[in-house]
Amino acid sequence: MTFAFFTQVLVNGLMLGMTYVLIASGFSLIYGIMRLLNFAHGEFYMLGAFATYLLCERLGLDYFTAIALSMIIMAILGVLVYHLFFRPFRDQHDPSLVIALAIAMLIGGLGLLIFGDEDKSVPSPFPGVIKVLGVTLSMERIVVIIVAIILMATLTFYIKYSRMGQAMRAVSQDREAAALQGIGVNSTFTLCMAISSALAGAAGALLAPLFFVNPFIGMHAVLKALIVVVIGGLGSIPGAIAGGLLLGFVESIGNTFLGNITEMLGFVLVMVVLMFRPQGLFGYE
Repeated sequence: MTFAFFTQVLVNGLMLGMTYVLIASGFSLIYGIMRLLNFAHGEFYMLGAFATYLLCERLGLDYFTAIALSMIIMAILGVLVYHLFFRPFRDQHDPSLVIALAIAMLIGGLGLLIFGDEDKSVPSPFPGVIKVLGVTLSMERIVVIIVAIILMATLTFYIKYSRMGQAMRAVSQDREAAALQGIGVNSTFTLCMAISSALAGAAGALLAPLFFVNPFIGMHAVLKALIVVVIGGLGSIPGAIAGGLLLGFVESIGNTFLGNITEMLGFVLVMVVLMFRPQGLFGYE
């Protein structure tokens, strides 16, 4: 294996891993704060990809503007979904789970009805390659990696240092104690849903130029999110980062050397992690 080939595999793994991190971080954030397994999360990824397609292809907006607008649209949609469907059943685990599944099916069905089952494509905003130390790297993948890193760094900084981020951490640790300290639990849940949906939309927007867009990609996205959060630990943002990067590198290496059986590797990785650390790499006992 040459240095250039090895570097190419690593870059592909980092690109996959960072998109998995974006999807799984939102999924994990909702569980950590709201204790909700939002199976509709993948559909926000799908809608984010379609929003980027429509904004770029139909309205002629530039790519980064389309990403920002897709995130805003998904955040607003996430807030609406929370207030219309999840809030009336807050703290009721089983009904919320069924509602999340129903929302996923509803959005997926509407997506199929509106957009059809044909693949759509977003023209590459950054065609071509760059050469670094003799290694040929795709500009598209470099942009995805950089934007994803910026978004995750912003999320981490926001949760750690901002007042609302500290409120989210307080609600996650002890909801009743946080409410007694004057923290609005409902407003915190609303913000959590907005951030989570925006991250899913960003992941869909980033990958839209690299892969085909269709109404079925949401199911694949939420499956990857589940694998990542089980590996990293439910409710843990550092776990989502570690799990997403690990899965991305494993899949990149698997695609290079194993081909079609690569999809199995994520489940194998989950089983190995659960055997030795059932709570995940960064989960709590």
